[in-house]
Amino acid sequence: MCGIMGYYSFGSIMPNKITITNMFSLLETRGKDAAGFAFIKDNSIAIHKDAIKSSEMIKTDEWKILELPRIMILHCRMKTQGTEKNNANNHPLFNKQGLCIVHNGIIYNDKEIFGTKDRDGEVDSEAILAVLSSKQKGDKIKRVFDRLRGSFAFAAINKQEPDQLILVKKDNPLGLYYDSGDDILYFCSEREIMLDALNPKKISKRGFNLGEGNYHYYDLENNHALVVNSDGVESYKKYRPTVDRDWWMEREISRYSKNRNEMIEIECPYCLSIANYDPAKLLNRCDYCGEILSEEEIGYVL
Repeated sequence: MCGIMGYYSFGSIMPNKITITNMFSLLETRGKDAAGFAFIKDNSIAIHKDAIKSSEMIKTDEWKILELPRIMILHCRMKTQGTEKNNANNHPLFNKQGLCIVHNGIIYNDKEIFGTKDRDGEVDSEAILAVLSSKQKGDKIKRVFDRLRGSFAFAAINKQEPDQLILVKKDNPLGLYYDSGDDILYFCSEREIMLDALNPKKISKRGFNLGEGNYHYYDLENNHALVVNSDGVESYKKYRPTVDRDWWMEREISRYSKNRNEMIEIECPYCLSIANYDPAKLLNRCDYCGEILSEEEIGYVL
């Protein structure tokens, strides 16, 4: 489990920095192994990341002197693949073409995507970066859904298209708040984190709920991509993954079905981390979130 967040300021008003600082600090509940943020400045990607919690990053000089840009993406990491000591594994991830992403989820076939090609780090999220920046013709977001096996909610910015923000959701949470007063779009892995930081006030009349004032919440639908630019929504499109979402689990179960006493690796249905599962044990818990892993939850067939 990791956390992603960010915003897009459509007008001249930038978010309150205290609000973004609070939101970034709260995001570390989804990952404390590393944190980072990125934005486009002077036609280049500015990236700051380190193997520290976001509550520590907001105390650094880089954060203190930061003047909030028009578009920003941020990340808190809970490692599942690749050590956080190698900063290339920490988010935001970027490439020399100027594409930059933050990702929550797990990609199972990253090694297949790269093959024998060199890669900057070891983290599975690099596969999103590789597929999204491919020079093949056609819908680049469709290629992500076509080629990647796993789950993902990610945000992407690109110095080649500095006015564009891409948000994509497949089997991982991603919520949006649009502040119609300040003309700012916020996004985050958890609505509760945005609620705590933005503190919208519920309005009612005669006992009827009228909403949250200038704040309007939207849950990005599963298997959808939202692209926004300086004019607002550029596109909102549904995609149909061409690969079975249970492909990896079926492969692992099949691999070990002949020897039920052997430890297997499974995806935790609660935090989506890779956890060890011993079919011979009466009680298995996820190594990361501590939740009980039942055969019914993980789909293990006796």
